[in-house]
Order: sequence, then structure tokens, then C-alpha cells
Amino acid sequence: MKVKEKREIIERIIDLCESVRSRGLDPFDVQVKELLEKLRELFPELKKLEELYLDMRAVSGLADVILHQSEWLRHRSSVLYLDPLLITLKMQVMEPAELAEIFTKCWHPILEMESISPSVLRTGLDYWTELPPLSERGAELGGMELQTGRITEEELREMGILSEEEFSRILEEEWKKMLQNVGKRGISYWKWVCAKTFEETVRRSWIMSFLISYGYVDVEVRPLEEDIIIRPRSKPAQEAEPRTLVIPITYEEWRKHARKG
Repeated sequence: MKVKEKREIIERIIDLCESVRSRGLDPFDVQVKELLEKLRELFPELKKLEELYLDMRAVSGLADVILHQSEWLRHRSSVLYLDPLLITLKMQVMEPAELAEIFTKCWHPILEMESISPSVLRTGLDYWTELPPLSERGAELGGMELQTGRITEEELREMGILSEEEFSRILEEEWKKMLQNVGKRGISYWKWVCAKTFEETVRRSWIMSFLISYGYVDVEVRPLEEDIIIRPRSKPAQEAEPRTLVIPITYEEWRKHARKG
């Protein structure tokens, strides 16, 4: 192969990697394995220092593409992202009754969505037109002067507002409890936070959110199983990057997991 042709191949690889880094090209559109194989074939033919430098840039660029692929996957897993393949696999293992239940929850018949009529719209317009302005409605309700005062420590405790020392103690106790009862094998998030009452479940979830953010607990998201595994660290991560995991805690969700026991 001519020197010019080899140089053009390597420069095209460098430009492709640069497109991922600075121009937003999908990193999975780059066939990293094939391009590395091509560079391996060309390497014995490279003699000049300039050619070796270009080869080094190409290999470095492909390594950067792999890094972008890893970051993309990490981001998708952290937000419970389900791509079409995972959804397809999930549907294949579900029972027909489960699929039917999901369908009924998502189904919105056209007649239901378009049931509003001109007369209903007219009634709504009349209501807002005849409604007194806010200034008049406020005058009818009257005002109430607020008095400032002190809140006792006992009142703060009843409101759930804790001191920094007590908050740290609660986190330490929960973390040590996980180390003793769970260990490195981990446990399902809902199995750990779900309690006998909804209020206690919210409290345990609140504590767990700080344990995750402060590096006391690792998180593994399993989108296909629709589960989240939490594992206590042997010691808190030092200077770890803060991590946020959004998990809605609703009364209906709590009842569903509480029934499972």
C-alpha cells in the first residue's frame, strides 16, 4: 500500500474519533474493533516518525470513543433507561395477563379523550368570566398577622428536623445495620426500605438517599428485572462523585411492595 493511502486511512480514523468527541456523533456508530484491526495491519508498514505519531493519535482517539460508550451506558443505567431491545426482551418473558393489565392502564380510547363538548367549554368560560378579581376575593377573606417566635428542640424533633450530629448518627446506624445484615451480597432496594407503615417507608427511603449520595452505599440498576440492588461499602467512598437516584415513593407503590412481604 502506498504511503499516501496509509496516511489517508489513519487520518480518516482520527477525524471519525474527533466527530464523536466534539461533534456529537453516536459513539456506537464507530466500529472500534474493525478500526483497531486495520491499524494493527498498517503498523508494521509505518516507518517515519510522523506516521507513528498519526497512528498513536488514532489509537488514542479510539480509546476515547470506548470511554464515551462506557459513559453512555452508565448514564442510561443510572436513570433506569430502557432501550427497545430491553423492552422487547421484557415483553417476551411476561405472561399474557400481565401484558393485558399494562395495556388497560395505558389505553385511552379516542371517545374518552374527545368527550368535551361546546356547551361544557361555554360553561367553563362563563365561570372564569364571572369570577371576581383576586383583589376583591382577598378582601373578603381578610388578613391574618403572623407572629414570630421560638421553636423548642422538642418541637423540632416532632417536625423531623434534626441536628447535624444526630443526622450523622442516624446515617451511621443505618449503614452499620446494612453491613451486619446484608454485607457484600446486596439486597433489593424495596425489600430494605419497605416498612409496616407508609411513613416509616418514606423515612427509610430518605435515609437511604443520603447513604447513596455520601458514598456509603453502592447502587446497581437492573432495568430488565425492574429492580435496584443496594450494597453497603466496607467504608464510605472518599471524595466520591455525588450520585443521585430518583425513586418515587407513592402510597400505591408502598402497598404493592408491602403485600409482597
